Amino acid sequence: MNKAILLLPFLLAACGKKNEFVQPPPPPVTVAHPDPREVVTYREYPATVAGVTEVDIRARVRGFLQQRFFEEGEKVEQGDKLFLIEQEPFQAAVAVAQANLDQAKAALKLEETRLARLESANQRSSGAVSELDVDIARAEVDKAAALVSQMEAQLKDAAINLSYTTIVAPTDGRMSEALVDVGNLVDASQATLLGHITDDSRIRVYFEAPERGMIRFLERRSDGGGVVIDELEKVRLTLADGTVYEHEGTIDFVDSRVDPSTRTARIRAVFPNPDGKLASGLYGLVGYPDTFPNPEAPDSVVIPAVAVLRDIAGEYVWVVDGDNVVRRQGVVTGATVKHSGEDADAVPSRDIIVTKGLSPQDRVVVAGLQRAREGATVAPQMQGEAPAKPEVPPNAPQQDPEN
Repeated sequence: MNKAILLLPFLLAACGKKNEFVQPPPPPVTVAHPDPREVVTYREYPATVAGVTEVDIRARVRGFLQQRFFEEGEKVEQGDKLFLIEQEPFQAAVAVAQANLDQAKAALKLEETRLARLESANQRSSGAVSELDVDIARAEVDKAAALVSQMEAQLKDAAINLSYTTIVAPTDGRMSEALVDVGNLVDASQATLLGHITDDSRIRVYFEAPERGMIRFLERRSDGGGVVIDELEKVRLTLADGTVYEHEGTIDFVDSRVDPSTRTARIRAVFPNPDGKLASGLYGLVGYPDTFPNPEAPDSVVIPAVAVLRDIAGEYVWVVDGDNVVRRQGVVTGATVKHSGEDADAVPSRDIIVTKGLSPQDRVVVAGLQRAREGATVAPQMQGEAPAKPEVPPNAPQQDPEN
């Protein structure tokens, strides 16, 4: 009886199914062909925004600030009144200068009359008046005439100073805050700064281009030394928050020299600003377009940027060969670009230019990278196609529906 009990487990094991190892199916990965499409990339340079015209408003005469005619931050037109400095002292100076001029003119008239009488007497009777007296009279007329000219200049100077008491906008633009409140004493000797006016209908953007990049700008100079505007590509402006300004700009100035200390040169671009969305002093990135592919890299292609991996040996991608085996492929990359066909509301994604290492026929792993490794067999699925149903090996164990 005891021997039968001991043999029972062995008999039961012999009656069960044979335990066989089943090879798991290859892991799925998503692959895509490198795209040889033409894209535009941008070389970006740090830039500073400035108004097309920026003017400091300063006092040109000494006096108390009496009135302000503008609202801070509003737009003004050329000739609009901005400030008024007390006028009474300058009006008095004009009146004094006018009186001095009238007195000088009266003295001139008297000397001219005296000279005329001496010359008339000398004509009626030769020798009635000495030649010395006549010469003295002529000199007095010239002296009185010079005094009249002096008084006229003084009157003009007084009138100019009076005009300086009314400060007007020298150009169209937007006013800054008033830097001096009404009632304060302003002084011409210290050129008191009253405010700023900025014409922001157009915006100038200044950036520094490195020496190597300067060559392409210098090549576009005209024979006269200026910039050939019509031949320059449009440039874009990326703002500090990463958004791209809606209007394109044009380069209108290239400096005549490269700074030997920084090996850069100053370049200026002009952007329209009809809605006032840009302000002087902003920081941004000026993007200069490069057309891809270009003669320097004719075999370049574009792939999703997520497919490029990096290790100590450099940049590489996983490529699936004709036997569905994963192979490592070293690459050389260039600039990143926005993914083609991407919706404006979609999560931003990027493509990257590969200048060396791939061809349009390669199958690059773009998803499922964690399942790819050198020499591994995978089940590639082309990006954008419906996934294939996994094949079940004929000898795979069937799951008991009751379990």
